[in-house]
Amino acid sequence: DMKATAQVEENKPFGEDFIFDSWLSDTNKKLIQNTYGTGYYYLQDIDGDGNPDDKEESGDTNPYIGKPELEEVYDVDTTVKGKVFIHELAGTGHKAQLVDKEGTVLAEKTIAPNEKDGAPISDTVEFEFTGVDSSKLIAKDELKIQIVSPGFDKPEEGSTVIKESPKAVDKQTVVVGFKPDAKESIRNNKNLPEDAEYSWKTEPDTSNVTDSTKGIVTVKIGNRTFDVDVEFAVKASQAMENDATYVPITTTPETTVQSGKPT
Repeated sequence: DMKATAQVEENKPFGEDFIFDSWLSDTNKKLIQNTYGTGYYYLQDIDGDGNPDDKEESGDTNPYIGKPELEEVYDVDTTVKGKVFIHELAGTGHKAQLVDKEGTVLAEKTIAPNEKDGAPISDTVEFEFTGVDSSKLIAKDELKIQIVSPGFDKPEEGSTVIKESPKAVDKQTVVVGFKPDAKESIRNNKNLPEDAEYSWKTEPDTSNVTDSTKGIVTVKIGNRTFDVDVEFAVKASQAMENDATYVPITTTPETTVQSGKPT
């Protein structure tokens, strides 16, 4: 909001530079003669990462590389996308790395400034990691993205929290003609956003007795869509009753009892 009020553009220098006068003072805070001097003050953040360029130029981080960002990541993803602002003077040889909470590099690729007419330009560079091992992506864990630049001690870093994807219920047995509910066929639906949408992409065929019939539930969360395979066994209603077990009831002589409900 403050940037908008001040009409500050992202990744652009802003504020007014100024010249100042100064004198040295003694321990009594009195000015020392012949110590007059002038200075020029400026504060610039070319890459828009919140760190002044003069601080980054000290060798910690690259002043021409902004703070990288990741698109939302789910625990089943094998492709992870990200972006980062790179200034035209940043040069080449930068590496984007995907890092888990243990510090293990899961994926890496080389990135460079975008070009126009054969010359580098200051712009947001988009990149993606493919072939990511999704078994390493654990829901609710932090996932880091870092840009390593030659000659600088520290990488520019960003992070996100890995999201939980829809999971199918374990194989269930239903009676002939039963129509399973799409949402209830996702076992972790209570962990997903309330506005998630559930529908059958392919309904399971429960019209006949079978050991296995499969369906596909489509779950839409924001701009992401997941197709989840679910499996059912189908039995006749009488067969289901015969397979039922009952809770035992202890009785005393000459009393009337009702049998327990099947479990």
